[in-house]
Amino acid sequence: MEYPLLQVLEERGGAARPRDIYGEIAERLNLDPDVRSEKKTCSDQDYAVFDQQVRWTRQTLVAKQLVAGERGIWELTDKGREKLTRIDRGKVVLIYSLDNGLAFLAHAEEAAGAIEPASISLIMTSPPYPVVNREYGRFTVPEWLDWMSGLVGLWRDLLREDGTLAVNVMDVFQPGTPSLSPYVERFTLDAIDRHGLHLAGRMNWHNPSKLGAIEWAVKRRVTPRNTLEHILLLSKTPNPAWDTRRMPCEPYAERSASQIASDARRANARRPGGYDINEAAFARRGEGRIPSNLIVSGGVGGGGTYARRCRVAGFSLHPARFPEEVPRRVIQLTTAPGETVYDPMAGSNTTGKVALDLGRRFISSEPVLEYVQGSAFRFDQRSDFRAHPMSS
Repeated sequence: MEYPLLQVLEERGGAARPRDIYGEIAERLNLDPDVRSEKKTCSDQDYAVFDQQVRWTRQTLVAKQLVAGERGIWELTDKGREKLTRIDRGKVVLIYSLDNGLAFLAHAEEAAGAIEPASISLIMTSPPYPVVNREYGRFTVPEWLDWMSGLVGLWRDLLREDGTLAVNVMDVFQPGTPSLSPYVERFTLDAIDRHGLHLAGRMNWHNPSKLGAIEWAVKRRVTPRNTLEHILLLSKTPNPAWDTRRMPCEPYAERSASQIASDARRANARRPGGYDINEAAFARRGEGRIPSNLIVSGGVGGGGTYARRCRVAGFSLHPARFPEEVPRRVIQLTTAPGETVYDPMAGSNTTGKVALDLGRRFISSEPVLEYVQGSAFRFDQRSDFRAHPMSS
């Protein structure tokens, strides 16, 4: 929770009232609504458990001299700003490498200039989502669309002719309403109309533990909790190099003897539409059904070895980490072993780890130094891991 609190303070101009940032921190942590609203009683007074945890985190940051100020106003110190160090624009620094992996400290724009054109089979990334209230210090929707359009132009040149661009996005609301912004559709059409890409497909990621919108789902109860994120699959050609046989088959459902007999009778009958279907057309083949485009995976939980070692080293955990199942499904569908996967906004570099696990190569770039250093914990036990000095 420490790093999200520091980030929110930075985006608020360096200082904020605690009551104004509890909700933002909860959103960054993808907190379940039930956890966010949990209350306990102490000395006949109710208190919000999550808000109390945030206040305790602030006390920890005060002890580390990262946050100062009175209880009513929390302020980011110079030391706290250093904790949020990002690389200067125009620079690209190799932080670590493996025989089949490169991890750069760089903004996505500069990293694109360090990668050989037409060399990447899959670019997969999850950019920060736009928000409509500028006081938070993040992108408005028009700013986000302009920024991402420029990046798509750069990324298109990095892709092989049969390559794929996979962008993970999530719905956001129109200002002050529970109506959705059509920014996902605008982004998709811009990629098609301006950059000549094709909408090759979509995958939907269902996260059952996803936090509902505080205002509309939790407080006012006017929208359902949105558990879906969208993975847009864009390609340079209408026939990208995909193969579902690289994905694990979904197991067939158990069927009773009566169901099997019923299916056999139906296979021998003419369909209501007049079609005469070969009885072998829908026979079971292989070990399961063709994989679907729905990915079902919860959050990342405790984070495993990566999270434990980050805590020991004093590094902040990236607050928006992929569960491994998300990049795994996309990588299996869109690439073959030995091909290269690039994540321009890598965070903790889950995509790179999964790519290596699947026998692919990876390139990653991330502008926050601490995130890149922490992501090395996913790889530094490998014999081919090489750390590179910042001066290189």
